[in-house]
Amino acid sequence: MRERGKGRLGLFLAFVALVATFAACSRPKQTATERIPRSEVWLALQTPTEHYRMDPAFAYALIAAESNFDARALNERASGLFQIKPEAWKTVSTLSYDENVFDWRTNLQVGVDYLAWCRHTLHQKNVFSYPLLLASFHYGLDYVEARGFKMSNIPIPDNEIYRQLFAGNLTPVPSPVGK
Repeated sequence: MRERGKGRLGLFLAFVALVATFAACSRPKQTATERIPRSEVWLALQTPTEHYRMDPAFAYALIAAESNFDARALNERASGLFQIKPEAWKTVSTLSYDENVFDWRTNLQVGVDYLAWCRHTLHQKNVFSYPLLLASFHYGLDYVEARGFKMSNIPIPDNEIYRQLFAGNLTPVPSPVGK
């Protein structure tokens, strides 16, 4: 009977080790939400958008479209308030993606930096428009360039805020000013 107990314990320990191995190999999914008060996001956007002479209402609407102000948002490979992918993060930041992407203030800063980088790059290529900026931010500049910078070749995300942004309403989400 004692030998039988050792065998079961060995199987149990092997099972625990197997589960731990699988858990260590996969990226943890963020299931908890962390909704940041809209007024805090609005205030935090003022400095970085002013630095780039960017309308904070435009960046605010983009955050609403991408994450609905959830700092823990995770969608495939994109994370945080601005739903930034690792490749985009590395384009404009030397900070560790994995260690910082869910820090909402850092994500906000890097998101504005990336938005400004996309805008600058589109201007350099003499193809800037707000729809192309939105597409470049959402899909990546390489994706937009591979489609010849033609909006007719780029799908509009199935999101009401994005549809309004692509249609030319650059401030479809009311700012919390005065609330």
